[in-house]
Amino acid sequence: MPSSELARVTNEGELARQPTPMEMIAAIARDPSIPIDRISALIGLQERMEAREAEKEFNRDFAAAMLDMPRVAKRGRKDMGGKGVIMYATYEDLDAVIRPIEARHGFARSFATRITEKGWAMVLRLTHRAGHSITSERPCKADPGPGRNDIQAEGSGESYARRYLTLSTWNVVTVGADDDANSADPISDEQAADLHDMLDALAMTPTQAERFWSWVGPPAVNVATIQRKDFARVAAWLRQRVKASGGGK
Repeated sequence: MPSSELARVTNEGELARQPTPMEMIAAIARDPSIPIDRISALIGLQERMEAREAEKEFNRDFAAAMLDMPRVAKRGRKDMGGKGVIMYATYEDLDAVIRPIEARHGFARSFATRITEKGWAMVLRLTHRAGHSITSERPCKADPGPGRNDIQAEGSGESYARRYLTLSTWNVVTVGADDDANSADPISDEQAADLHDMLDALAMTPTQAERFWSWVGPPAVNVATIQRKDFARVAAWLRQRVKASGGGK
């Protein structure tokens, strides 16, 4: 019978589970005839295998999160003097939309600054629950404006960098805010939770789900991408179907 490090046997004589690679390496390390450099090579191989697996999990969840990313309305206003007003999506609006999606797919976003040859830069690190992470950076410049002191100008420059790094990392599309009932606004977390509960209660087949999203209409392809102006229509339809199925009052 193999050693206990390489195979586990239940009381009924059946194999309980296969040993992990690290357990196999530990068992090999106990053999005094195995050279240390061979053991070190095996450990290095295992670490590379784990890193590749973490990267695969990162890429899989990143692709899924990208599909959930909605468009974000430009609510911010910057007065350019004689050049008019520029509308933009604020970092606060971006974060409110993106953070729940990141959390759902196992991501965390953090920022740091570093000194460069030309000044300083803002660095975004996107870390996944499996351990893999990626970084992106953007040069920072002070953003002076009416009434801002030097520290406030630097803070505005950092906010600018955080916003653009977040936009580029997730490839978020921003659209102009119009008068059509917040047509580009995403639904709130509470509204999304209500819709998720009703969809779960209905347990649609793939064919039914395809017809449902076709009825909801573009750009919606999942709950996160339903526009706020469509929420009342979609919620009323789902409540009616849940009630008809006996799943609600």
